[in-house]
Amino acid sequence: MIRFRPYWVMTALSIVSLAVLILLGHWQWQRYERKMAAASEPVAEMTIERYQPIAGAIQFVYGVRSDTREQGWRVFAPVEHGETVVFVDADFIAGVEPPNPDEVRVPAALRLGAPISGASIRPEAPGALTLAPRPLQRLWFAIDLAAMGRNGGLQNVANYYIASAYVGADGRAARNPFALAPGADPLPPERHLGYAVTWWGLALVLLVVYFAYHASVGRLSFGRARARED
Repeated sequence: MIRFRPYWVMTALSIVSLAVLILLGHWQWQRYERKMAAASEPVAEMTIERYQPIAGAIQFVYGVRSDTREQGWRVFAPVEHGETVVFVDADFIAGVEPPNPDEVRVPAALRLGAPISGASIRPEAPGALTLAPRPLQRLWFAIDLAAMGRNGGLQNVANYYIASAYVGADGRAARNPFALAPGADPLPPERHLGYAVTWWGLALVLLVVYFAYHASVGRLSFGRARARED
């Protein structure tokens, strides 16, 4: 027979905590499933052959590389493509310290007039918790093409940008580490699976501690039912 006399305040707090832990695990599991599904979807590619770089309107977007986990600033250089202005994510400046806009030139690959090839990405709207931009320094913490264009005095800005290859110090081109599907982030799906297991594991530990404590103070016991006396 099980005898259980719970502490009601402790029980109420434990139920709330258990619900939160389970919901957090479910949230991370959903992110894991979405990223696994997105990983199989190719990102649209495009090439621009005729264009004209626009000097003096480069914008910088904070980002963390998916390949090296390095923090830095993505260089969004605008180019005229027909009657449209297209931003090109063409370079990366490592370091948390913001770059000096007056010292950053149009990336060499664009100045040479080579065709621009890369992923064509339509960014999602900045989230509510995104840090406010610093227009005077041309610094952004989320990609807002319309606002970035206005900040550079540009018109007819396309609602997509091209994530072109980054050219390293050795002159070799490497795939843009930010060329991800819209809504994706650099964190691998396996990391979210690990987070989900962690939250659910904590929920299990909470249950074990809850019942173990009640057993240790004599409020939870297990025993055989006594036989009735005739």
